[in-house]
Amino acid sequence: MRWIGAGKSIATDPSVKVLCPVCQKVYLKVRDIPNENNPSEVERQMLCDKCGAFNVLRLTR
Repeated sequence: MRWIGAGKSIATDPSVKVLCPVCQKVYLKVRDIPNENNPSEVERQMLCDKCGAFNVLRLTR
């Protein structure tokens, strides 16, 4: 359930500081990867450098 809250915050503002939902020790790193097949779509990756937790949002611009 914690990933849902993190995802909602990061979906609206990728610069927001969100603690890792798994370890709660460091802020998630966020990176946008454009979809080469669909320019209106972006993959927003969320990664924890401490515990390695990873999740992805697929967003339409």
